[in-house]
Amino acid sequence: MKNAAPKYLFKTNDNSWANIFDGIKTARQIILFLDYDGTLVPIMEKPSLAAMSYQMEKILRDLNRKRNISIFLVTGRAYSDIKKIFRVKDITIISNHGFQITGKNINWSHPDIKHFLPSLRKIKLLLMKKLNFFPLTFLEDKRNTLTVHFRNAEKKHIPLLKKTVRNIVVNYKEDLHTTSGKKIVEVRPNIRWNKGEAVLKIMRSLRIRNDATKIIYLGDDKTDEDAFKALKNKAVTIVVGRKQNSHANYYVRNTEEVQKVLKSIHSIT
Repeated sequence: MKNAAPKYLFKTNDNSWANIFDGIKTARQIILFLDYDGTLVPIMEKPSLAAMSYQMEKILRDLNRKRNISIFLVTGRAYSDIKKIFRVKDITIISNHGFQITGKNINWSHPDIKHFLPSLRKIKLLLMKKLNFFPLTFLEDKRNTLTVHFRNAEKKHIPLLKKTVRNIVVNYKEDLHTTSGKKIVEVRPNIRWNKGEAVLKIMRSLRIRNDATKIIYLGDDKTDEDAFKALKNKAVTIVVGRKQNSHANYYVRNTEEVQKVLKSIHSIT
């Protein structure tokens, strides 16, 4: 069944944002779950260049100083990778699509992941050989998952690339499966775990009372849909740049409008 189209958050003849705004004003606690690539920064051809703007970094620092606001970064990147470019301190990072959570009072990795590492290592070697035949692609080893990037590859090669990756992984289907994202194919362990499960784990640890807490999740990718589903009726969910086929309640057009949301929250807290 097709997902309902999310509403535009800043629609002029609609009171959606005004109502959310009022809820934020009266909340005792505000929880922000923020994706990184495509949400806090535009998607870049080279992920290593995807640093936040000065303005975005400043608003996050300012929000993070407020005692009633807790910020969680939720990213598909490996922790070692995101730490190189995300410079705001004292923010808990949910990395590798939820398989790792790192912060001041937590250093957690999914306990079952170790059983799948041998298969991931074998797949890595096979993929490295095959990717030699696909120019402008590269393999990212996130330890707990593998990601094949093809953002810069020629379009005509992409269908065969995806098929090649899946044909390799299917031989390890007891342990691993593939998922798709923006210009990537990922190889993941067969564990029922994702961004949504990780966010719910955080919420349980915080013992959140929905009547006193306002929860907002912003993300742009297919992997954020797991969080949108998990947070149904629990949070304000906002997809970035997609107007239809999403489990999110609302959408904003781009990272500039994400910044507008965050600035608005800062102005009233």
